[in-house]
Amino acid sequence: MANHDEDSVKLALLAHDLRTPLAAMRLTAELIGTGPLNGTQKEQLSILIRSIDALTQMTGELVTAAEPGSHGELTSVRIADVVTEIADLFKVAAEAKNLTLTLEIDEEAGEAVTPSGGTLRRVIMTLLDNAVKYTAEGGVTVQVQASGAGPEDTPGPEDAPGDAPDNDPGEARPSSILISVSDSGPGIEPEEGARLFRPFVRGRHGRETAPGTGLGLWGTAQFVRDMNGRLTLERSETGGSRFNVEIPLHAGDEGLLQAEGLATGASAATANASPTGPLSAHVLIVDDNETNCRLLAALLESFGISSEAARSGEQAIGLVQKTDFDAALLDLHMPGMNGVETATALRALRPDLPLIAVTAALESVGDKRLREAGFRETLTKPLSPAALFEAMKQACRRRAG
Repeated sequence: MANHDEDSVKLALLAHDLRTPLAAMRLTAELIGTGPLNGTQKEQLSILIRSIDALTQMTGELVTAAEPGSHGELTSVRIADVVTEIADLFKVAAEAKNLTLTLEIDEEAGEAVTPSGGTLRRVIMTLLDNAVKYTAEGGVTVQVQASGAGPEDTPGPEDAPGDAPDNDPGEARPSSILISVSDSGPGIEPEEGARLFRPFVRGRHGRETAPGTGLGLWGTAQFVRDMNGRLTLERSETGGSRFNVEIPLHAGDEGLLQAEGLATGASAATANASPTGPLSAHVLIVDDNETNCRLLAALLESFGISSEAARSGEQAIGLVQKTDFDAALLDLHMPGMNGVETATALRALRPDLPLIAVTAALESVGDKRLREAGFRETLTKPLSPAALFEAMKQACRRRAG
């Protein structure tokens, strides 16, 4: 048990460390988006940003899962949104192979939600990655359907995970959602299908055409089981393979979308809208990562804000002693003096200097400790340009007041 806990912590640490380059990638993509782009470039940039966001969410889940007493994901997301997002990510790969990628979502299934959005995302990504990778011609079809009593038992591998969820025939609403990924590839022989969900096992065609570890479908099976779902494999109507993922919906109203509890794509886009209007300020950036410093400086410059960078807490103190800044952006996790210690020292020097925390791991510090250190606001990585602009605007107002 101790070894398992230690492995979880190591994995969480790796996930935490990945947040920094992911944040830099996200910010770079946002900066590219401020320039002139044609329609195709805008679409490709959008796909890149959504891919980065998906990776960021996965790393966040790994960090959270390693915390003592963690109970996993709690926020519900629309199943159709997750599947649509992943399908969009694979359109470029499919087009590069001259494959079609078709998405079909039943109207009744469009409003269903799950509290396991991150887990579902990993399942669909693996299935679509395999479908595109091992299909030479034709295409891939993804279907999302509502099911009242669940699909009939389908012949599948003997080790396919999970049992069919219990369904009440008297229910008028769907009790489960069926997600199917079909391809026109070579298909999988029944004897191979019986072993395919075991670790380090790959099909003959996979071994002959592309490198791999044989862990993808095994991991997918574990994730589907975690969602109390069922994963089956059958022959596709197009002659290839068809993987079915059946996810039970929650009892009562929890399995259908509650508009007041979820942000739609449109509202999310509004929240990330680009800021407008120049600001006049001089800001201190405190971060030991040079790339982060450069990216933040470029983003601030796009707002009309000048900046200086300190690569350590000690250097930040020296700059504040000789320069009048309108605000300071501090990374919380730095070697030597961390962000909280640096903030305490800066507050002692300049009590009126607005301090803003910038972090990819807020959960490791806590709001109360940040307030005690003098931080007036916290920005999480990957940074939203709109959120940074608003924080700078508020800081300038406080300083002027």
